[in-house]
Amino acid sequence: MTEPENVVVWAPQPGPQQALVDCPLPLVGYGGARGGGKTDGVLGKFGILAETLGEAFNGVFFRKELPQADDLIERAKQIYLPLEAHYNDQKKQFTFKGGGRLRFRPLANNADAEKYQGQNLSHAAVEEAGNYPTPEPIFKLFGALRGGDNPQIVLTFNPGGSGHHWLKERFIKPAPKGWQILQWEIGNGKKIDYIYIPSRVHDNRILLDKDPGYIDRLHMVGSPELVRAWLEGDFEIHEGSYFPEFSSKHILVPFTVPKHWPKYLGFDWGYRSPFAAVWGSISSGKTDDGREMEIPKGAIVIYREMWGRQIENKEQAERIASVSVGENVHAVADPSIFTSQGGPSINDQFNLVFSKFKHPAFRAADNDRISGWSQIRRRLQANPPMLYFFSTCPYLIESVPALQLDPKNHEDADSTGDDHACDALRYLCKERLLEAAYEKPVEKSVHRGRVKLQLYINQIRSEQKRARL
Repeated sequence: MTEPENVVVWAPQPGPQQALVDCPLPLVGYGGARGGGKTDGVLGKFGILAETLGEAFNGVFFRKELPQADDLIERAKQIYLPLEAHYNDQKKQFTFKGGGRLRFRPLANNADAEKYQGQNLSHAAVEEAGNYPTPEPIFKLFGALRGGDNPQIVLTFNPGGSGHHWLKERFIKPAPKGWQILQWEIGNGKKIDYIYIPSRVHDNRILLDKDPGYIDRLHMVGSPELVRAWLEGDFEIHEGSYFPEFSSKHILVPFTVPKHWPKYLGFDWGYRSPFAAVWGSISSGKTDDGREMEIPKGAIVIYREMWGRQIENKEQAERIASVSVGENVHAVADPSIFTSQGGPSINDQFNLVFSKFKHPAFRAADNDRISGWSQIRRRLQANPPMLYFFSTCPYLIESVPALQLDPKNHEDADSTGDDHACDALRYLCKERLLEAAYEKPVEKSVHRGRVKLQLYINQIRSEQKRARL
């Protein structure tokens, strides 16, 4: 009697998938582009781990919402059921022949992550990590990784989404091309190794062989920038950006800001989430000695930024006031800091420090979001621009193009993302409203021997700021 032939259910493709399967590091960022075989790579790796680790494999595959995992589960069935794994639909769990388990669960917020703090997970994967505005729910899962050989969290992601900024900071900026072992310095002073494994559609030969027209359909979206983001995983492109007008023409090499330019400060408070302060100066179009400048009159030049997390109010105030000495800034802040709940308000705490530095007190900013965003957009759209940023303001330069559309209201920006620097900028811009579209004044002229009397009168009244009845 002949032995049954071994059937290969799944095997990693050479390149990124093979690297993912072999990688033992505790944190892996995997993907970056569409069609790169990210999901298959993670499912395949977990199948191999279940076969090799037996009962020691206890994995969870997370999506932000569980209905998003429907196709994921169907693909898992195609790989795992031939391996004699049992699937329990009610528990959304595969139990493998050797005793290993893989569950599919939602991870919407910190509360979901805390449900796993008493468990012993060997591995976890988070699909579409760009859907998370902050990494807190994801990184809390490290508290549930215990025992076993090389416990690990794998994140898959593409450019765009509310998590674009933190993913870029963690995985892309340190090694834009990937394939380098990076180090994350943690709270106790130790360093943890992690890696970014980029995966592109050209690495997924199985997909291209089955669907040769896939790349052509991506090009049919029309936007060359979006195509580049999807095909190449280019994190300099921001899909769904609220401010697509932002570009390198808005960034300036720092210069000495003329002393006579009025100075403003916008502040967005935060403790667990970042606080952000931005300083802007209003151009007069001239230097202090009266020479003309290329920066148009009325343009705002953001010349300084400051931000931080988990910093007490007193220290926030000291940091802000110490760099503003002598500038006599017009300072505005989020109106929420003026609220008192049975004790000194946040603003009261700031004023105690400001008074020592003779720093102007905060005034409540105009917090109308839509009109505030409109002011920023109009300044970015103007030709020449009416809003500029010193290149020494990287947090703001990253935040503006990364700010996403609110999926429920495209007139607004997504407030679940890292919008703190943008909020501070919005408060500042609302203090210096950009005037309505410029119209050429009516000329005081004679046409065919007749004076344009009513137009002339209207202009004179306007110049004299007389009220009209």
